[in-house]
Amino acid sequence: MKRSLKTRLILAFLAVALTTVLVVSAVIRLTSGQSLFELVVEQQTAALKASVVAYYQANGTLDGFFEAYLQNSRPAPDQVQPENPEPRPDMGDIRGVYGLVDAEYRAVMPTFNYQVGQVVPADRIKQTIPVEVDGEVIAYILPDTGFEFKLSAEEQLFLQRTTLAIGLAALAGVLVAVAMGFLLAGRLLIPIRRLTRASQALAQGDLGQQVPVTSQDELGQLTATFNQMSTELAQADQQRKRMTADITHDLSTPLQIISGYMEMLEADQVALTPQRVEMIKTEIEHLRRLVSDLSTLTQVEAGGLELALQPLKPAALLAHIAQAYQPIAARQGVTLALDAPDTVPAILVDELRMRQVLKNLVDNALRYTPSGGTITLHAAAEGKRIEMAICDSGSGIEPEDLPYVFDRFYRADKARDGSAGRMGLGLAICKALVIAQGGTIRAESEGRGQGTRMVMRFEAVEEEQGKRDKG
Repeated sequence: MKRSLKTRLILAFLAVALTTVLVVSAVIRLTSGQSLFELVVEQQTAALKASVVAYYQANGTLDGFFEAYLQNSRPAPDQVQPENPEPRPDMGDIRGVYGLVDAEYRAVMPTFNYQVGQVVPADRIKQTIPVEVDGEVIAYILPDTGFEFKLSAEEQLFLQRTTLAIGLAALAGVLVAVAMGFLLAGRLLIPIRRLTRASQALAQGDLGQQVPVTSQDELGQLTATFNQMSTELAQADQQRKRMTADITHDLSTPLQIISGYMEMLEADQVALTPQRVEMIKTEIEHLRRLVSDLSTLTQVEAGGLELALQPLKPAALLAHIAQAYQPIAARQGVTLALDAPDTVPAILVDELRMRQVLKNLVDNALRYTPSGGTITLHAAAEGKRIEMAICDSGSGIEPEDLPYVFDRFYRADKARDGSAGRMGLGLAICKALVIAQGGTIRAESEGRGQGTRMVMRFEAVEEEQGKRDKG
């Protein structure tokens, strides 16, 4: 039979309470007799000590003390006391007191099988309590810690009341444990039930579930983690749907063009001219590039992209890109400037992949920089970090779009999407490749019409160290 978590919590509280009560009760019950014995010995030892002192002060000796003890411990019921009796100690019940010896170790009371007056060897006197009068030891009391005695009626009543109190405490503890179990189990299960309902809804496809965080304990942390997971799942689902729609759109357009031309060619409606062949080749290249970009992203994110890392000077990388794009920039009326001193230390990167990143960034900058604008390829050292940046004076990016410009297929009209054709993958590929090479990348812009800076940062590396790492 399955038990609910609430039932198991209550039973756990009950088990802990019962175990605790039973252990405490057993300990108290086992030690109460010994404690009572020790109390009796302590009291009777104090009484005997007082009696010894009184007898010694009255008589100046302990001779005859034992006889006085016998007379006072067993008085006749109808004994008539004299009008002026000699002072005698009230011996009472001296259970637990084994014996008494004087200062010369002579037995005053029968001690260790030695009769009154016999000398007890010093080694037989183990634990003694000295009795002093005016700073002088007159006797030694020998308590017997192993003495077994019968309980008096008062002592039996005390132990019975103690046992009853323990039983009542046990019952109260059990009742309190059950009540606390109900209360705490109910409170603990509230967030768990909420998480259960939210998880069930999540499993049924209702993403974005949120559960109130009501504490800072482990349950609160679990709830916060669930909320974060749910939010990320919803965002991932939206991104997946958006990506699927974008891929479908980007694939369908060239496929429709190619399919249309093929149908017309089959029907002899058009002639196969060089221009139409070039159009078909362009659309096929578009498809090939889309598949290649998606494959690159998948490889990078899966950690399967092989990189040939080597130390390279940022100045050389940027100079190569500037030389390649100078004619294109000139045709658009854009000034392409290079600000990368050769003194900037090398970085450990893959040359081909780094050129791919820089080409995508420059392509993107050219797309959004009007005639008369400027694109600057920048490199500088900042301590042990190397900064590389593609800066343009183009249309800029709105602040609300900056966090998303590196997302796949992000295409806000006012934002700058990637440069890989029309797919919006260029900047996503740039980010993935930069991170794979141990760097970071971010977009900076003051807003619409204020230009944009694509900033990358890498760790500086000495050339010899880079060669060793490569090897």
